[in-house]
Amino acid sequence: MGVARTEETSTSTNRKDSFAMGSDGPYYKREKTFYGFDFARNETRAVSDSEDDEGNNDDAKRLRDESKSFYINGCYRESVLRYTEAIRLHRESHSISSGDAILAALYGNRAAALMMTGAYEGAADDCHRALQCTVAMPATGGLDSGPVFRSKISCRMARALLKAGNVWEADKAFDSAIGSAKEALVLGQLNGAAEKILNGCIMDATLGLSDVMRYRDALDGATKIKADNANKSVSVAADRRNSVQLLMFINSALSVSPGSMELHERKVNALASLKRWAELGNHCERLAAEMVKIDGIFTDDLAPLNPFPDIKAATSLKPDFFERNPDNAADPVALRILSPKAVCDAVMRLPNGILPLYLRSLRLEERYTEAAKAGASIEMHVNNSKHRGTRGIVPLAWLSNERDKLRRTMSWKERGDTLFRNGDYERAATKYAACLTIDGDVSQYNQNALENDDAGGRLHAVLHCNRAACLMALKRYREAVKECTASLRIHTHYMKAMLRRGRCFARIRQYEEAVAEYERYIRFVDEARSSPQNVNSANNAACTFDRPIDITDAEYLKAKQELADVKKSMIAAAANAQKQTQKQAEQQQNWYNNNFRKAAASNAARRRQEGPGRDNANARKQQWYDGQGGAAGGANQRRWDGFGGTAPKKTAAKKKDAPAGTSASAGPSANRASQNRKQQQQQQQQQQQQQPPAPPSNLDNVHCHYTVLGITQTASSAEIKKAYHKMALKYHPDKNSEEGAADIFRRVKMAYEILGNDQTRISYDAERRRGGRR
Repeated sequence: MGVARTEETSTSTNRKDSFAMGSDGPYYKREKTFYGFDFARNETRAVSDSEDDEGNNDDAKRLRDESKSFYINGCYRESVLRYTEAIRLHRESHSISSGDAILAALYGNRAAALMMTGAYEGAADDCHRALQCTVAMPATGGLDSGPVFRSKISCRMARALLKAGNVWEADKAFDSAIGSAKEALVLGQLNGAAEKILNGCIMDATLGLSDVMRYRDALDGATKIKADNANKSVSVAADRRNSVQLLMFINSALSVSPGSMELHERKVNALASLKRWAELGNHCERLAAEMVKIDGIFTDDLAPLNPFPDIKAATSLKPDFFERNPDNAADPVALRILSPKAVCDAVMRLPNGILPLYLRSLRLEERYTEAAKAGASIEMHVNNSKHRGTRGIVPLAWLSNERDKLRRTMSWKERGDTLFRNGDYERAATKYAACLTIDGDVSQYNQNALENDDAGGRLHAVLHCNRAACLMALKRYREAVKECTASLRIHTHYMKAMLRRGRCFARIRQYEEAVAEYERYIRFVDEARSSPQNVNSANNAACTFDRPIDITDAEYLKAKQELADVKKSMIAAAANAQKQTQKQAEQQQNWYNNNFRKAAASNAARRRQEGPGRDNANARKQQWYDGQGGAAGGANQRRWDGFGGTAPKKTAAKKKDAPAGTSASAGPSANRASQNRKQQQQQQQQQQQQQPPAPPSNLDNVHCHYTVLGITQTASSAEIKKAYHKMALKYHPDKNSEEGAADIFRRVKMAYEILGNDQTRISYDAERRRGGRR
């Protein structure tokens, strides 16, 4: 396959052959074509060598003027072609020397046009040739010769080298441009225009050096992150953060050197590691469209610099396909994708290191036709013996593997869709799961969708969403929620997966989560309809195949109705839950009360059987006074009496005439009270010796202290004290002679002693939480 040429390029080739024949050959009369070229007519006449040279000079001058006109009007490709023709005519009519100012100007101007087309290496080469033509120029000269011209061309060459990614040579060229410009300014003998150009070169070169530093910083940052990922075992989240940061550094470097194919390959690899396949494919297609701009310009002396020789001129891929339309601000440039024929043109213009990932992105974004045709186009081109070796060594093992994956993906997904339509949901889910394992390292799909390592892309998001639909039909809603979540991890704005997850949450009665999903769905649709210009913004979260703006009115209204139904169900469920809680609390309280009464009656009956006189209320009261009713009480000790059962002692002066050994307060009544207490103590001791000790009360195992006082666990100290006083007043043995009242009062007293003190209450609550108490 020869060098691609357009119609005007082939015409110039014919003119080159005719001019190369010299004076002995026929001379063709030339007429101007639409593109400014001449075509031959069969009119011959003999001319001398001087006349032929003069004609070449006139043609070269005319082509040079046309080239400038095309450059000013933004037609850079046509400008390059005319400069190339003018250079050929000038070299044919003049001997090449190191002091040819015209040829140097032609090379310099073509370099400017080449930079605008993106052919940065060709521009740098032309600048080098222009500098070689100025070696023998004098130290002084006009704007198109001498130091002013050399400084300008050196700065242009440095900029071309920097954009091509040759940073080290660009650094030297910028320094050289600054040095030559400063030397020219020091020598003087320059007019105002020349000094202005030289100062502009110094400023431009200084800015170029700052761009060189920015490129190096970005490249150093990317290299450091890559080394850290290789040397350390990091988590998945940390690895993703590092990949995002790596991509930022690469984008910064690409903004300085957009012509570096190495940087483009590194960006494609970074996007693949982040599983951003749609962005990867878009970047590759934009790069191919940029390469179309240089189709056919590498002719004559530029032919050795052609990056893709033996490639036909693009017929379907247009260089301005991804350029924004200024007349239509809502034009979705970020959503543009190439047609299958344009993809075939694109793959011929991508570096070999990018091709495998680009074809994989086509498959994972469900662009099956484009992937199949691109693979066939690459295989046909590489296997053609005529073109073998023009693209370097292209291993085809990956191509056959990718084509096999494409075949299985299309077949298995179509089979799963057929099973789903036929109602065989179990087998359909299994077939979708098998399709998900094609890009993984495992042969079996983990039923927990969140534990699988997906390859990402539209394909896997759709497969997860389809599996969720199958599981919903099988009423396995919790598994369907996981499948929808896995789909939304790939595309967070995937509307269908979002709606299905909300429906699954509603089925398993997780109403709060369901309401959140429905409201998110409706909010996205409202935002898309209110601001349609923001729908086409290129961001990582955007889902290009199921956008909010694509939701129909029927789907939108149905989602709003489902949200209203979910909210009603949530309110009803909350009311039922509250009623159930109250019912359970009442049942528990009744159970506590019944057991409390039974235990109190049981204890009272047991005490009546233990000895005589126990059924008498006065006897029970006396027993309490004597310390038998309290767990921590003793003889003559009442828990509510701070004086231990006796009146406060009075300090009185002894009578002077009182006999020795007698108290001033002694009397007959005091002696009788003392004797009665001694008799009661003796009777009590005899009863304890005759009867076995009573078993401990089982009331502690029935109620917690909070229940005894009739308060909640969150009651304040004031509420505890109030409840205690109320129950103590009710069940005090002096005021209540009913059966079991003394036991209830003892239990109330014990509860207040523990809960009335902050320290003991904290310890009690901690023990209850550990299960030690009730």
